[in-house]
Amino acid sequence: MEETSQPSPSFSDLLVNVFSSPSEAFDSLRSAPARAGVWLLPYILTLLLGSAFTYVLFTNETLREQALEPQRRAMEERVASGQMTQEQADAATAQMEGMGGMMMVFGLVGVVVFVSLAYFCGALILWLAGKLALKSTAGYGKYLEVYGLSNWIGIFGMIVTILMVLAMNSIYASPSLALAVFDSYDVRSTMHRLFSSLNIFAAWQAIVIGIGLSKLAEKPVGAGITVALILWVIWIAISVALGFAR
Repeated sequence: MEETSQPSPSFSDLLVNVFSSPSEAFDSLRSAPARAGVWLLPYILTLLLGSAFTYVLFTNETLREQALEPQRRAMEERVASGQMTQEQADAATAQMEGMGGMMMVFGLVGVVVFVSLAYFCGALILWLAGKLALKSTAGYGKYLEVYGLSNWIGIFGMIVTILMVLAMNSIYASPSLALAVFDSYDVRSTMHRLFSSLNIFAAWQAIVIGIGLSKLAEKPVGAGITVALILWVIWIAISVALGFAR
């Protein structure tokens, strides 16, 4: 007898349910045929938002100065330690400030690279976690759908963050614990970077990803959320240690 697959859920149903009823969204996703559009649209929108933020960053004088401040501090420390002269530091600073257009291009390329790695490597890590920890038999494509669908929450978070940055005129404004140290935020502080990593939308997305993992593996929701939160904590530790968090 020929097997019949469940009808694919509509895009609008998936989009609404990932916010209001993620269990229902991933239940319908698990039984439906794989569709590239589930992850492709949020991937493209994430690229566009990241590129828009990069443009704003380098066209707003205050935000650009804040973005370049860590490099200036690093050069001041090198001058103080005798690793370079003040004249060399001044020349390097002038060169850096004169490369605004080139730095924007580098920033846009960086957005494409980072978002692409986040999607495709992130889905790979979820696939490995589902296979090893939850004994899931779902293929990589389904985990790419889980990541893409959950990233609508990340997109919502990006929009809120951009609005906060513009409203507060600071690149350190974000819906995270960093607001507690907003007036004295220091990218060199491990604690401050940790605070900025504890973002409410990132935590929300991690929980939704966990629900998706549990549905693909047909395991209790708590098991999937536990795996997802462990992965999130590992990512926070790596980003804070390597200075990715701002």
